[in-house]
Amino acid sequence: MTDNETAPPLLPHIPDGHVISGALGGLVHVPDGWSWKTFDDIEGIGRYIEGGRALDPGEQEVHVSPEGTWTELFASWAPDPDGHKVRLPGSGTWTDVIGRTGGLALRAASPATRPERREVVLRFLEMWAGTPFADPAYRYRVGRLAGPVSFNARDHHGASFGLHLPGARRTLYFEALLPGGEAAPRPEEPVHVVDCPHAWGTPEQLRRLVELVRERGPVAWDADAVIALSEATGLSRPAAALVLAGNPGSGTYYLPYLDQHERTVLGFKNGELDSAREELVMLGDVGRSALLADVMPEDPADLWEPGGLAHVAGRTATAWAQQRGARPAPPWSTWQAAVALGTRMPAAHLCHLFLDPTNSAVPPGFRPAVPLGPVERRGPQSPWDVTARYEADFLVDAVFAGLAWAYADLPAGDPVREGMPEVVRHLRELLVAGDAAAGFLHESMARYSGGNRRSDWLTDGPCDRITARVAAGELPTGRYESDPRACAPDVVADVAATLGLPEDAATLYLQLLLLSAPSDRNVRRWNAWTPARHKKAAAELTARALVVEDRRARSGRTLFLPGPWAHAKKPLPPMETWKAPLIGAQLKFSGDEVWTFELLPDTLPALFTEAWRLVRGGEGPVA
Repeated sequence: MTDNETAPPLLPHIPDGHVISGALGGLVHVPDGWSWKTFDDIEGIGRYIEGGRALDPGEQEVHVSPEGTWTELFASWAPDPDGHKVRLPGSGTWTDVIGRTGGLALRAASPATRPERREVVLRFLEMWAGTPFADPAYRYRVGRLAGPVSFNARDHHGASFGLHLPGARRTLYFEALLPGGEAAPRPEEPVHVVDCPHAWGTPEQLRRLVELVRERGPVAWDADAVIALSEATGLSRPAAALVLAGNPGSGTYYLPYLDQHERTVLGFKNGELDSAREELVMLGDVGRSALLADVMPEDPADLWEPGGLAHVAGRTATAWAQQRGARPAPPWSTWQAAVALGTRMPAAHLCHLFLDPTNSAVPPGFRPAVPLGPVERRGPQSPWDVTARYEADFLVDAVFAGLAWAYADLPAGDPVREGMPEVVRHLRELLVAGDAAAGFLHESMARYSGGNRRSDWLTDGPCDRITARVAAGELPTGRYESDPRACAPDVVADVAATLGLPEDAATLYLQLLLLSAPSDRNVRRWNAWTPARHKKAAAELTARALVVEDRRARSGRTLFLPGPWAHAKKPLPPMETWKAPLIGAQLKFSGDEVWTFELLPDTLPALFTEAWRLVRGGEGPVA
């Protein structure tokens, strides 16, 4: 394309900038105003840089705009070899792509990339291959200028630029140099200058990749490679799939994020992919492109060979470990349960807090109080370092929801559940530290609707008894605390004998009496029941009029205790009002809506015992 040409539209009635952003987003920051013309502008900058080779030694071209705008600077720039004026497009964000085209190449070849976006990526890579930005003979550096000055300069060694946009907080500095060269003159010395990487993506590799995709179509998807990447890095499986597909759509701000074709290829549900997307937000565009910068095979044709995507997964796992540090991977079913829990923290990071409490990195959603500069990078920090002034609310909300979840809703032997006592230890250490960290955490806890209930619970008997049960391993491996046969068999036997019920029916009755969310799916999971076995136990309770049959929103069941019902807004569970005080749930003044529920007032064996004592003493639920 040239300045006088525009690419044909890929989608009718959709602005070109949106199509480009959707295609490149997550690996390239695409500001407002990008269009097919931006591709021409990048090519123009490349021609301007290469034109410096024709200058005689000592000859220089320097143009400065002290007002800090580009208007008069555009007109003053010397024409490139084709006679066109050049300009620095897109706020300079395209410079982040230098040495980091591997992710775009992977996205272009992925079967999970929708066709119109694949075409945009291919056009971009074709353009890039024809510029000096893909030429390893050049060295590129990016930094900042302190003053609001715009300039461009070049000599036979290369070129340098400064871009200041009115109202911007920084001035971009960018230079391109041939080996042995020094930067062309500039009005001031740049700060925070870093070298752009040299990784996969020579002109030959890029052209070959584009040719192969056009000839052969996308590569075959490899679900086993996704699992291998997940297990090697600690990423959830959906997040590993997004990474292996070149993070399709990550970072874009408009819908659809993934269409039906993409979800089908990746093989995961909407909620799982949404959580995975949040899991990867912490990387940012530069982090994602840096992760995938050098994972492509030397010969792009190897992608289409058997095991091609598996080899990419292996190289990606190595890069992840070097750049981010590998984490233990939670069991797949545990991660799915964490997604259903619905905390503001991505499911994978909640699991990591329990899997490796001491070494878990700060999850996304925690934002530094002071924004980082464009070049500064900060390594992963422990989430327990609240003195770093990260949003402790996210941590506290997620951890307290996670404590009850790990105890009651995960099986004995699950590594996330086993980490619960260590998480409690970290929180207690913060609370008694007596420093700014403790004060910050107490402020965070006080914003909870129950005031200081969290801190009281954390330092009181219920927490001790619950964590002691987990630490002691009192449940058989694979069994759930929410199954009274596993944690309170004597109570089950007493219910069965007193009411004349089979063991299964007595078990289900206790679960309905006590548990906040005894949905059909949960009950079958906790009890390892088939639908037929569950149905038989339910029929026994119905025949004895111990329960009523109904359908109620967000309950996931058809059996309920007699008496009033309290509905609830997500993520709180709706429940029978009789059990609310027993399990520590608080209702609104009206009594028909759950206000808050989080902290169990005792272990489940003790609560099962208390629930049955009330029923046996004539204080059970009544219509």
